[in-house]
Amino acid sequence: MNSDPREDYDKTTPLSGSIFAVTHSEVGEKTHWKRRLAIRIYPLALLISDVFLIVAIFSIGIYIHSDADLLGAVSRRVLLAILLPSIIGVYLVGGYNYATDKRTYRFISEHIIMSVGVAVLTFCLIYSVVAYGVDLKSPRLVVGGALLLFPVVSIFYRVVLGRLQSYFERKNTVCIIGAGQRARDLYRRLVARDIAHDFVVVSFDASRIGQRLIEGDEESPFVENSKAVTFQSSIRGKYVENYIVATPMEKLPHEFSRRMVSALFQRHKIYTYEAYLAHALRIEPPSQLTINWPMLDGFRLNRSVSYDRIKRLCDIGAALLGIVFASPFLIGTALAVKLTSKGPIIFRQERTGHREKSFMILKFRSMRVGSEKGPKYTQVNDARLTPIGKFIRKTRLDELPQLWNVLVGDLSLIGPRAEWVDLVKGYEERFPFYHFRHAVKPGITGWAQVNYSYGANDEDTLEKLNFDLYYVRRYSLTLDVAIVVKTFYMVLFGKGM
Repeated sequence: MNSDPREDYDKTTPLSGSIFAVTHSEVGEKTHWKRRLAIRIYPLALLISDVFLIVAIFSIGIYIHSDADLLGAVSRRVLLAILLPSIIGVYLVGGYNYATDKRTYRFISEHIIMSVGVAVLTFCLIYSVVAYGVDLKSPRLVVGGALLLFPVVSIFYRVVLGRLQSYFERKNTVCIIGAGQRARDLYRRLVARDIAHDFVVVSFDASRIGQRLIEGDEESPFVENSKAVTFQSSIRGKYVENYIVATPMEKLPHEFSRRMVSALFQRHKIYTYEAYLAHALRIEPPSQLTINWPMLDGFRLNRSVSYDRIKRLCDIGAALLGIVFASPFLIGTALAVKLTSKGPIIFRQERTGHREKSFMILKFRSMRVGSEKGPKYTQVNDARLTPIGKFIRKTRLDELPQLWNVLVGDLSLIGPRAEWVDLVKGYEERFPFYHFRHAVKPGITGWAQVNYSYGANDEDTLEKLNFDLYYVRRYSLTLDVAIVVKTFYMVLFGKGM
């Protein structure tokens, strides 16, 4: 019996042809004609919608502001100066690409950043170039209103389109190549997040074929022969949205790898296990964690000194403004805490900060005095919470005093959660490389906080660590804006604990 399943695969599938060759067996049905038609029409439909939207917003603004004839009042040069940069900006962030997931906070944050840049560029263009030597009739208020309102409407309707796109693709299939530990981990994550609609799992190991991917789980799919993967557009009539290689690349049969690379050049969505976790789930793949992890490509922290300084200035400015504008909430929450339970208003606790330097964090007390002597993890509907405690935690009002920590430099507005020093000691013993999360300053809100609830056990802590390390590696303005957007959403709609 052959000990290496790759040998059997290569014997039955001869090597031939270039990786760029397009053959019927490789591309075959290519894709369902409805999907292909949608992909072709989609950019044009969005482009026409955006042009109509910008023209309508600008024209309505002129009509409301001016009593003159609309056609005479609208400056075509100003309209063009608004239209072109706005369209180009949306194009640059993937706003006309069918494959761009427009429901993600990453897309929204990129759209916001782009819109700010477009607004600055457009104002400079209009009032230094277009208006040179000409008396423009277009008021700055109307121009500014168009540049503000278009991104808001654009983001909104693209998010709605993204949800509709997801709904119509609900029967799509994810093909997992491999049936080992990585495949089981990936399957559990996809099911937990309700990302995949159907699964096909294949293996090169003949002993795994016909078995459940997860033994004892009647919902998990059966493992099939790897020859079922032809890298056509569908398997058993179901459109394959993603192929995810959960087998180490060096263990793939050579001919399978050749066909896989050929399919990749034909724009099939094929990911390695690590790439898919980072791309779709936005976590740092646990398998990449070694002492040399900071040397990997994409580790931006050590190359972002300027952004670090800019972020500190933003922290100081935001903290000062936050203390001023949040003063009614600070006073109201302080009174609510004092009137509903005995004990101090402010809770102080030693936390681990940047580069493992400890500091004293400030929060409105949400638990009864002495609760820190009980379980170290906060539970759902924790009995130790005060009458007002659950509410101020859910709305994040308990974290308002941390604005002082931000002002003095203990915290940033955005970063990993600052953990209790007693917990950190245990985490560093149980979770190798936990200390990497201390490479950046902790924050009031962060990537783990907006994507995962409070940790209730070590398993939750490890999951949150994956999000924190994703942030550390991809430390950037885009990610910070995405976190701010998602934080506002969670506060406004009461998401999270």
